[in-house]
Amino acid sequence: MTGELSRKKPIVNIVWFKKDLRSSDHKPLSEAASNEYPVLPLYVFEPDYWEQKDTSQRHWEFTKQSLESLRQDLGVMGQALVFLQGNILEVFDQLLKTFEINAIYAHQETGNAWTYARDISVRSWARLRGIKLIEYQNNTIIRGLTNRDIWSTERDNFLSKPTLKKPYIRPIDAELSEISTKMKFKGSTVLKNKQIGGSQNGWRYLESFLEGRGNHYRVEMSSPLLAERACSRISPYLAYGNLSVREIFQFLHENHPKIKQMSPSIKSFKSRLAWKDHFSQKLEDDFSIETTCLHKSFENLRPLVPDHILLSAWENGETGFPFLDACMRYLRATGWINFRMRAMLMSFASYHLWLDWRASGQILAKFFTDYDPGIHWPQVQMQSGTTGINTVRMYNPIKQGIDQDPNATFIRKWVPELGHLSTAEIHKVGTENFNAVNFETHYPRPVVDLAKAGREAREKVWAVRRLHGFKSQAKQIVKKHGSRQNRSKDFVNDRLEIKPKARVNIQKSFEF
Repeated sequence: MTGELSRKKPIVNIVWFKKDLRSSDHKPLSEAASNEYPVLPLYVFEPDYWEQKDTSQRHWEFTKQSLESLRQDLGVMGQALVFLQGNILEVFDQLLKTFEINAIYAHQETGNAWTYARDISVRSWARLRGIKLIEYQNNTIIRGLTNRDIWSTERDNFLSKPTLKKPYIRPIDAELSEISTKMKFKGSTVLKNKQIGGSQNGWRYLESFLEGRGNHYRVEMSSPLLAERACSRISPYLAYGNLSVREIFQFLHENHPKIKQMSPSIKSFKSRLAWKDHFSQKLEDDFSIETTCLHKSFENLRPLVPDHILLSAWENGETGFPFLDACMRYLRATGWINFRMRAMLMSFASYHLWLDWRASGQILAKFFTDYDPGIHWPQVQMQSGTTGINTVRMYNPIKQGIDQDPNATFIRKWVPELGHLSTAEIHKVGTENFNAVNFETHYPRPVVDLAKAGREAREKVWAVRRLHGFKSQAKQIVKKHGSRQNRSKDFVNDRLEIKPKARVNIQKSFEF
């Protein structure tokens, strides 16, 4: 034989990490490590994804922290995480020049429309090249579910199976690049997160919640003053996959004797985890929920091009309604706020300001560190009254301020322009009874007449709900997306929060 012998490329299994940034209870990683081939754990920074209207630098900062934690974990297990940048298909093509890919292992992702289309293109790429792409169920979300009646049972079965331990990973010869990017995020004026990414931090929050922070969870979760401490605060760690739902449930079971005194709080907490999965399953079953009204009769009810003056005032916490503005400013500064206040922010935008939910929903998505499309978009529609199957609920920001911040402590901290006013005066700002003569401040006047705007919005929404054929379509929505919460022990209706209603009308919260 003449000529130089060709060098054989090493064969590898690729584990493609997306929003499953953990090393334990990770089936793609466990399966990829179970055969004779080395494992290439891979995360790809995709610039096109980070230019979407629902992504932000705030999300990237938490992702980066999670990746750094994951790289350290995987390094101890045998092979550190490889970080690459670019179009995912081009990245895989480049890897083929160095490696022979035995298979690509990944979790299914219930993300936004962009990730849905991306995953389809990766499947096509792998099929054309004869490469196995093996995707696994992510948490309790079932792809291709044909009967919603069985979902709760399947969920319970999944949670009862043992969690997967961290495997040993056969290393490869791969150069590790810094986990960073020079991309300039558009409109990124809000950068800081109060919470730091990574599985270890997620476990710290959960453990401290069970060690005492959550003792008064059911009572304090609705207060912007108390919820930051009373809630578990694990929502971003679930959103980025630092923790798995199964790990959390089994951790609660294993520690039951220690936390028995927290039984009411744990019952509520588990219920919220169940409702989280329920709403994610909705988006998995119908990805149009991100872009189209669930009940089609509501399309074009609001102007598709929103009033930018009102939208800007709402986004920046300058509506002239102190409690609402305090909540928005707090959210912008920290990346988190409790569920009741999230619902109020969305409700006010959709009803009182009459803004299209898609525009305001994208803004909130950017602000929430814990943005999870599976929860976010079904909830955005629920709070905007476009599902057709839920109670029309309009939050009055003045009443909410009196109920949740009676001494105006929260308002004074986040709307310091009003610090010279008495508590009674602060709670009158935005009402017909406020004495404008004493209102010497740079704080803006109310952008709408609250009572009039609410009354007009209610009339418009109910006019649609009375249309011929509305109930028929609503029944079909219930059949496809209704919760069937009576079929699972984890769905709980907390008497402290809501009055008994028809099951399809219950608006459940997500105080993690």
